[in-house]
Amino acid sequence: MNKIRIKKEFWMICFAVLAVAALLAFMDKSGHLLQGWIAYTILLGIGAVSIYGVWRAVKASQKVTMVALISFFLRLGIGVALTLLLPIFGYQNNEEHQAGYVYTDAYIRDNQAWSLAVSGDSLTKAFSGQYTGDQYGGMLAMSAFLYRFLSPDAHRPFLILIFGSTLSALGVLCLWKALHSWFGEKTALLAAWLFALYPESVLLGSSQMREAIVIPMTAISFYGLSEVQARNKFGWFWIILSLIFIIPVQPLVSFISLAVLLGIWLFDPITLQALKQRKTILTVVLSASLLLVAMLVVSSILAKLPSLQGSGPLSVYLTWFQNNFTFQSYLLERSSGIFQSVLESVGEQWRWLIILVYGIAQPVLPAIVGDPSAAWIMRFIGFLRAAGWYALVLFLIYGAIGVIRSHTDTRRYQLIWISIINWAWIMVAALNAGADQWDNPRYRAILLVWQVILVAWAWEWARLRRDAWLWRWLAVEVVFVGLFTEWYLGRYYPGFIHLDIKLMTLIILIICGMILVGGVIWDHRHKIKSSSRDSSL
Repeated sequence: MNKIRIKKEFWMICFAVLAVAALLAFMDKSGHLLQGWIAYTILLGIGAVSIYGVWRAVKASQKVTMVALISFFLRLGIGVALTLLLPIFGYQNNEEHQAGYVYTDAYIRDNQAWSLAVSGDSLTKAFSGQYTGDQYGGMLAMSAFLYRFLSPDAHRPFLILIFGSTLSALGVLCLWKALHSWFGEKTALLAAWLFALYPESVLLGSSQMREAIVIPMTAISFYGLSEVQARNKFGWFWIILSLIFIIPVQPLVSFISLAVLLGIWLFDPITLQALKQRKTILTVVLSASLLLVAMLVVSSILAKLPSLQGSGPLSVYLTWFQNNFTFQSYLLERSSGIFQSVLESVGEQWRWLIILVYGIAQPVLPAIVGDPSAAWIMRFIGFLRAAGWYALVLFLIYGAIGVIRSHTDTRRYQLIWISIINWAWIMVAALNAGADQWDNPRYRAILLVWQVILVAWAWEWARLRRDAWLWRWLAVEVVFVGLFTEWYLGRYYPGFIHLDIKLMTLIILIICGMILVGGVIWDHRHKIKSSSRDSSL
């Protein structure tokens, strides 16, 4: 019976691979149907085998299998759709839109990868620094590899979409499996859905962006750690595999990933118990030493960048951050009248705070919706990206406070660590790219795995306790978004009241303060009444 089922699954997968490959070959406009069909069949076949292998390894449930498939086809389908629709409905004076790319980085890097693939030069040239499209070279080299060996006759960007979509499906399965051992099926499945459907991640996975590799590989590294903790030595394979992909693509993230994993292991209840008994002190020392070595390796890679040459092995991180903050701050001041107005009011010393708040709010939910000059397809994309972030950040705020209140949760210290990492990275992304509604959100999404873990836990925690604070934070967000929406409508359309930005900010602070302080007072009075009732009994 089992053999019959496996045989049936095999033929279903083969048919799906051949059919999808034929459809892609028809739509890629290369003019070489047979060559395109062969290229897509090979890569889709490799992807299908990989997904099937991991699916069997994690013993995925039917529900999470559906999530993984939706994640794959959603990214591939949207990527193909954007390639075909942007030249028609995007900005006509935008070079990358006319070529079918959402991101400028993806447009430059992908075309340079194709040039390298057909040049005959060694693919290691991607790491030489000669290509402006990829400062690190890893994504450029991977793309060029696929083009050279699968598609030497024509440039087929759909191949990179297949690669990223496959990794996303693997990330869904691995995240579900790792989190299932922590919180059970409901929370693990919710995190998998969030990971698969979060708009920023979907857009990045539907583009030739390096985040399409980094985000799922972070989930795979988490799965590897969970297997190591379950005393499965094969878990090290997944950790090492994820680092092999992440280091050349985004070396700084590889160091951050190791730091997060080390913290999660260190704050695991079993590890904490062993530390009390002094059984794992040597392991902690070795792990910290490994992290230090990783930091030095990453700093040596970063030091090769033109803007960081001459920096020391430790000061390179500070120099990188200062360079990016100064540049983005300059762009923000030039591009935003709001920023200039607020800066004049509060003073130059608060520049960092304004950029921090503005960066965390990006992409501002009503901004692109209210802009009548924006192309409809970009307004739709902008709305989904902003709505996804505002839904996520609500639970990130609530969850950060919730983990402090959850004194009985066995994973409390790990969740606190994850919350600290999340908010530290969100602030770094905001300060590093606060001026840009594209760079800041995509930097922030790099640690999506840890964000959805906290969000899924927060939702279940609030649901089981019927916690009123979730709705109070929602009310705060509604006030913020609602008043900013009115402000943007007043800016673009006559007939709407257009408040001064400083007055509107003051109104938001007052109303939100009343909501939060009112909640504290209400809870305090309710606690006093409950205590009085209990004492009378």
